[in-house]
Amino acid sequence: MSWIKEEDMRAIRQQADIVDIMSNYLTLEKKGKNYRAICPFHDDHDPSLSISTDKQIFKCFVCGTGGNVFTFVQKIEEISFPEAVAKVAQMIGYPLEISTNGFEPKPNVNQPYYDVMNDYIAYTQYELNAATGMACLEYCHRRNINEDIIKRFQIGYAPAQEKSYHYLKAKKYSDEILLDTGLIREGNDGYTSTFFDRLMIPIHDENGNPVGFTARIITNKEGAPKYINTSQTKIYEKSNLVFNYHRAKDFARKKHRCILVEGAMDVIALEKADIHEGVACLGTACTTNQINLLKRLQVGIVVCYDGDRAGMDATYKFSKMACEHGLHFVIVNNRTKKDPDEIFEEQGKDGLEALISKTVSYVEFLFGYLLTKYNLDNYEDKKQYAEEIYDAIKKTCDEVESATYLSRIKTQTGFDFSALTHDQKPPERKHTSAPRSYTYLEAPLQGRLKAEQSCLAMMLLSKEAAMRFKDEIGFFKDDLCSKLSLYCYDMYRSKDRLDMDGLIASIDEEEVRNFFISLIGNSSLPGKYDEEYFQDCLIKIKECTLKEQIDLINQKIESMPSAMEKLKLASKKNELIVQKNALRRKDG
Repeated sequence: MSWIKEEDMRAIRQQADIVDIMSNYLTLEKKGKNYRAICPFHDDHDPSLSISTDKQIFKCFVCGTGGNVFTFVQKIEEISFPEAVAKVAQMIGYPLEISTNGFEPKPNVNQPYYDVMNDYIAYTQYELNAATGMACLEYCHRRNINEDIIKRFQIGYAPAQEKSYHYLKAKKYSDEILLDTGLIREGNDGYTSTFFDRLMIPIHDENGNPVGFTARIITNKEGAPKYINTSQTKIYEKSNLVFNYHRAKDFARKKHRCILVEGAMDVIALEKADIHEGVACLGTACTTNQINLLKRLQVGIVVCYDGDRAGMDATYKFSKMACEHGLHFVIVNNRTKKDPDEIFEEQGKDGLEALISKTVSYVEFLFGYLLTKYNLDNYEDKKQYAEEIYDAIKKTCDEVESATYLSRIKTQTGFDFSALTHDQKPPERKHTSAPRSYTYLEAPLQGRLKAEQSCLAMMLLSKEAAMRFKDEIGFFKDDLCSKLSLYCYDMYRSKDRLDMDGLIASIDEEEVRNFFISLIGNSSLPGKYDEEYFQDCLIKIKECTLKEQIDLINQKIESMPSAMEKLKLASKKNELIVQKNALRRKDG
């Protein structure tokens, strides 16, 4: 694995303000000296994520997720910790050096496939600028795809002959790996290239790894499909991919919107208009996995599908699924029956921007679209029309919007749903996060658990306290306290003070990491080491231990039939009571 120097990690942590970094992903609301936001790690509706400016940490008080600037980026981007540190360093312009000395890199099982894809991309880019690719390059220029866009999207050309296959074989790639990546296929006459005489647009996964292609025909050939995509391979699963996601995600978070179009050429049309937050699902059907990728952006989605019948149907299907999954979106009111690429070609940048600015809500879209699906002269159709819109209103509208739309349904169909809205309580919001198995520090704690957590908080601030606890108590009864203490002891073996960033980085278990963040973020605990406080906590734990032993003896005395045995236990109990009382006795 890559290794980042502690001094670099500390410097990045000190220079990177957590509010600045998190605002690239979330909309933050100032609350006193801190900030809050909708938590992206569970189905949140009321802001439950708190960001401390003083301690530079975040914590969700519903799902329990917490951490510092590095763990936030790690979790929201779904990348490794070193990658998150490097990402934050890039955001603040810190010159980070990453060393691999003494560490073996973790092999990526898909890297050989990515290597093949990168080589093939480079080859198609070469062919685009060669004599054989002249017609394809002229096609790009006719479509106003300039050199900058060609480079950005790594657009290339697959020649008409078997040159692609011969090139890859000359690079010593086996037929097996070429089949596994979908670059060749097997026929009656042996192996042939998958793509011939086509404009090649690479498709990447969310991390920017090349996994496939969408290939457009550039000359009219009877019976030939306009587009062909890579078939399913070991690295290409269409239902898991959103085209241009890896390039668009940062732009989307800065613009607080992501524009969803149908195909790669539509995304490129947006690029031609200097709109960089466009993505596509590469087809009219959108899957749950693709919607979850869009949700990770934590921005509103602008659905800009084609204006023809197929595009409207696709918008309807996407909207129903997006609504069920809690994705926030609006729909471009495209009445032109054209796609974004055609609109750019005819009306230019201004025309495309004007189109995208004309959006309607999901309910407003349904009022128009469902008229093409249902015949309002038929009672059953009219009933289904009204019920479907009412269902969407319940899921997406506030009281004011609901009243307006319900009045419109009544006028249009005669069905009055307003009584249902007034008589019934609004549906409870569903939360998809797993229930917490641990009572975090925001809740009041009693007895031993409170004392153990307080002791552990002092141990984070003092190596001497950690060693004293180990000698006098030995172990924590609480499982999370016990696990976190092991990480502390491990770091104290080589250091006199804990490096909080290093400690967070070393904790593999998310529940333990969240508990650690709760501990250091708990305002009821001292912010610096307090000897008297620590001593009091030690005594409390000892008292609890003795009380537990006394309670156990009481249970045994009640069940013991022998009088002599009861006397022995009573004597032992008295000894423990004396020890317990002596704990609080002050000398002199």
